[in-house]
This record gives sequence, structure tokens and C-alpha cells, in this order.
Amino acid sequence: MRRQVKFKVTANVTADTSARVVEVRAFRLRAEEKKAVALTGSNITKLDPSVIPIVDNPTSQAGVFMLPELYYAKVAGTNEQLSYRILFIDSAPLRYDFGKEQFEGSIRFLPAEVNESGNTQPSPKPLSVPEDIFISFGATSVPLRITQINWPPLDVAITSAVARDSVEVKVLTVSNPLGYPKNLRVEPAIILTSTRTFIQGLGIQTLPVHVALKGVSSCQPVPVTIETSLGTVNLANLTLSSDQPHEIILRSENLGVINLKVINPNYRSNSITVQAVFPWIFLLLAILGGLIGSLGKNLVGRMKITLRRLALGSIVGLIAAVAYWGLGIVLIGFSVETRGLNEAMVFGLGLLAGYFGLVIPKK
Repeated sequence: MRRQVKFKVTANVTADTSARVVEVRAFRLRAEEKKAVALTGSNITKLDPSVIPIVDNPTSQAGVFMLPELYYAKVAGTNEQLSYRILFIDSAPLRYDFGKEQFEGSIRFLPAEVNESGNTQPSPKPLSVPEDIFISFGATSVPLRITQINWPPLDVAITSAVARDSVEVKVLTVSNPLGYPKNLRVEPAIILTSTRTFIQGLGIQTLPVHVALKGVSSCQPVPVTIETSLGTVNLANLTLSSDQPHEIILRSENLGVINLKVINPNYRSNSITVQAVFPWIFLLLAILGGLIGSLGKNLVGRMKITLRRLALGSIVGLIAAVAYWGLGIVLIGFSVETRGLNEAMVFGLGLLAGYFGLVIPKK
């Protein structure tokens, strides 16, 4: 028994729609009708990519799919009726663009004519009336107007900044406004990030750098190695197992450009550059703080202010600052809460050292 399907038919002049239930092979557009569509299933169907013209170089990763809808239309300028299916290809996973900080990929659509045997026909044919569908992913909806079938294909760019494992894409049609879902696989990448591009050189400053897997919720442990062209890191080897970032600390060394990169043969990753600059501000603030601290001490003690005492205070301030940020040794007699390296801390430590003097730590 031949199966009958319900066709949604659009009239030629008024664009009103009506419904007819007939056999697929027996359906014909009437003179006043311009197009029709019938649901032939409820799910997207996967096809053999080797026999589809939109796959230039079929690979094991290529996947060609077909919407479960059969379309009828007329060739532009004629009364010739044709039927076609909407095919699309998912040829590769979404890959991370390190410059744009998002995953990118594409879906290639091709409305392909089908003959009575169900095979696709290659010759391009314009439609008398276009067919509109929408490609939805995340908060984005991309309209796609079909004005010609068989060739050329239509490409839709798919992007996501927060993809994890896969990205759900929906193809919305007039017959199915809720859309046909399709999950696009995401290729994880290792991301190296830092909030700064400059650092005080000569070993004065440290900088937190974060390493994370992007595009995956959980996976098998991934060992990575952090390499730096200049400077040192506190953790050169670590293991990633989710998208939670790991923090490493970079300490400057010498002056110049520091290149950091992640090494793992199975994952794509980026590199970052940090400029190690001469620590002029650090030195000036430490010396100035020591000088003012020494001046304050002399004024409070009503001692004679001499160039020697001011110079000594400046040197003491510099020694205290370099010992603390360079070696981690506190020489001012009381503990200091570590808050990184900033102008207020350098100046304040110099002030305290210039005022109270240096205290040699006990063994």
C-alpha cells in the first residue's frame, strides 16, 4: 500500500496556504500554486558522503545529512515542476580561533533535486519562488534564502565562544518552526592567557599565567609542558583534565620579549608574549621611599639632615625592596602581606625601610 503524506501548499497570488493529502508520486502543483512541502519523517537522516556533490573531498570525518522534508516548486519562468531535498554537510569539528577567542566552523547547505528513483540531479535550476529557512545556534539565528537548487551550495558560519563538547544547531523551517537539532562536535584546544603584556624585568616582578582546556567539560588527563624563552615558571609540567584553568607563575629574567607556549602533540594551543622592561619605576619608587622615610626619621628625631643620611636612606629603601621582591626576604623587622607588585607597595616598603632601618633576619 502506497503511503500518503500531507502537503502544505502555498497559493500563487495570495500566498495563502492549504493542505492536501496525496501520494508523493502523485502530487502535482496546480496552476495557481507556487510551492509545497511535505514532512517525510521526524529526524535528520545521515547519507553516504561519497555520492553527494557538496563533498569536495570525502573523508571519514565528513557527514552529509538530509532534512526530513520533501519540497515541490516550479522552475523560474516555466511551469516545470521539480522536487528537491535540503542536504547539509558537517565536514569537521569546530576549531578554536585564538585571535577571535571563539570556536568556528561552518555548515554547507545544498538544495538537491530528486528524481523518481530518489537520486540527486546536478544541473542548477532557479526557483520561481524562494524558500526560507533559519539556522539557529545559541542566541544567533541566521536566515538562509534558497533561490536556486543543485548548485552552488550555501555556507553558514557557526561560531561559539562558550562551546563545551559540542554546539547544538537547529534548522528551522516553515513546517517545523521548532527546528531539527544537530550537534556539531568541538575540537578542544589548550588556551594560555595572561592579563598583562608587560612585566618589570631583571627578576623583579612575577606574573600569573593561566592554562586551560577549552571546549571540553571533562576528559582523560592531558599532560602539558610550559616552555618559556626568557624567565622562569614555577610549574613547567602539569596535567589538565577539564576546562578549569591552572595557574602558573612567571618570573622575569633579564630584559626583552618573553615567549610562552604549551607543548602537547595532540592538541592545538597558542603562545603569548610578555615584554620584560627595565624596572625604572620600581627603582625610583624604592629610592624615593627610602629617602622620604629617612627624612621623616631625621625630622622626628630633630637630627641634622645631611646628604649622607638621605643617601643612606635611599640605599636602604632600595635594598629592602630588592630583597623582598627579588629574594622574598623581609628586612624591615615585621611581616608584610604579599599583594603582588604595585607602586604603593614599593614606595611604602621603601618608606618603612628608610624610617626604621634594616633588620637582619635571625637564623
